[in-house]
Amino acid sequence: MSKVTDLALNTLAVEQHGRVVTAHYASPPLNFATIAFIRDLDTLTAAVDRDASVGAVVLTGGVEGRFLTHADPAEIGGISAIAVPPPPQVVLRALWRATRTALRIPGALRLLESAGGPTTQAVAWGYRWRRTILRMNRSAAVYIAAINGPTTGGGHEIALACDLRFVSDAPNIRLGQIETGRADPRRRRYPAAAETDRHRQSPRAHARGAPLTAGQALGVGLVNAIVPDADLVTHAQDTGARLARRAPVAIRAIKRLTYFTNSRPLPTGLDNELAAFLTAGLQPAMKTVQQAFASDLATLQDSPLSSGAPQWVAGTRVNQTGDTQ
Repeated sequence: MSKVTDLALNTLAVEQHGRVVTAHYASPPLNFATIAFIRDLDTLTAAVDRDASVGAVVLTGGVEGRFLTHADPAEIGGISAIAVPPPPQVVLRALWRATRTALRIPGALRLLESAGGPTTQAVAWGYRWRRTILRMNRSAAVYIAAINGPTTGGGHEIALACDLRFVSDAPNIRLGQIETGRADPRRRRYPAAAETDRHRQSPRAHARGAPLTAGQALGVGLVNAIVPDADLVTHAQDTGARLARRAPVAIRAIKRLTYFTNSRPLPTGLDNELAAFLTAGLQPAMKTVQQAFASDLATLQDSPLSSGAPQWVAGTRVNQTGDTQ
């Protein structure tokens, strides 16, 4: 089986240490979210799902002071110059769904990309972008954004597709959807952000069309922590290493419940949670986990989970991944 590190990518420099892959994105000088980047990220995420040696992916910028900005205007901006009256949104939505169905045919996407033209390139970009985000959210690997520079527009949404977001304390950090000022539909899927929205945010705040500083992003729950710039990537990698020791089936279940269930009725969500719990509990590796837990419970006379036993917190007490390397 091929490894993630064997991939030939044009915009991502990939390295792997243990179960953590770090991908450095470089498209100088501004690190736009180019079509080539989306193609590479699509390829990378698909390879991660096939590579059992990968438990976490850190995505960061490979250009000094730049993480991942919006789509490259030179690549898809031409679509706005097409002299055709824009159809109603309901028509566009139906066309987009039909297009997505057609692009599932083997070879259709590459054929579309080879056709050229702003419309076809924008459609291909959007298709890969959507497919990649959904794959990241369904994956058993943890995705972590190490945000070392401004991230807006499509780049901001890629950051939001990551499970965790750590941001540099550098003064040039800005995050958000500033082109249209629109509210991000993913925010309701983040408990911290949803709670903050309910108590402190308003439609006016969503529509202000201004980026957020690192401190503001932390305050509204868009990032998990602000980290000194020099320590940012290492912090993300260390976090990834700890989480990559967890059972992949449990990681996948947690992510799917978070991203795909919380908009459903509570009874349905609880049914899905119970099914995920049973699936994780029936994995062969869980027998070893249960034996270790029972041993530590007898030794400590306390729950190793409730007492915060360091090996359990770090994920090193027992191999939960099934990876023998």
